[in-house]
Amino acid sequence: MSYPQRSWDDGDVEVVSKRLWAGGVATALVAAGIAFVGVLIINSIFEVGIQAAGRSGALVDNASTVIPIAAGIAALASTALLHLLLMTTPRPASFFSAIAVLVIVVLILQVFLADGSISAHIATGILYAAIGIAIVSMLSGVSATSVRPATHGGWGGREYDGRYDAGYGTHDPQPQYPPQNYYGDQRTQRYDPRGQRDQWR
Repeated sequence: MSYPQRSWDDGDVEVVSKRLWAGGVATALVAAGIAFVGVLIINSIFEVGIQAAGRSGALVDNASTVIPIAAGIAALASTALLHLLLMTTPRPASFFSAIAVLVIVVLILQVFLADGSISAHIATGILYAAIGIAIVSMLSGVSATSVRPATHGGWGGREYDGRYDAGYGTHDPQPQYPPQNYYGDQRTQRYDPRGQRDQWR
C-alpha cells in the first residue's frame, strides 16, 4: 500500500512503501556485510577489539556476530524513520541526513569517552562511521526513487496527467499552420453587391 504525501515542490506525490522497504532491506544486508568485513579487518589484521559504547571500557563479545546484526537493525530502523519523514515533512532527505549524522556523532563520542585503548577507540569509531555513512547514502538514494506523482488526485484534488511517466512535460498544442481566419478556410471574404440576400462569399 502506498501512502499519500503533500507535495512541497511540484504536484502531489505518494510514497511507494514496497519499493522503500525493499531498498531498506537491501541496505540492511549491505550494512551487515560492511560491519562483518570491518570487524574481521580490525580483529584479524590490526588485532584490536571493538569498543563498546559504554564507560566501562569493555570490548564487544562475539563482535563478528553482534555488530553486523546491530548494523542491520539500525538500517531497518533508519528506513522506518525515513518512511515517517517522507509522509510528514517538507524536506525529508535533509531531515533524515541531519538526524542520522547526529546519531552517528553521539555514538562515536560515547566510544571515545569510554575507558580503553586509543587504538580500540579509533578503530571502532571508523567502523561505526563507515556503517552509518553507508546507511545514510543508500537510503537517501532509495528515498529519491520511492515517491511518484499521485494517481488519485492527492491532497490538492488534481489528477495525474502522466507527464512523469512519459518523460516529457506538458506542452500546449502547436498552432495550426497556415492560420485560418474566423470564417473557416476561405482566404478572403468580400461583400458582393450583385449577390442575392447580401450573402458573403
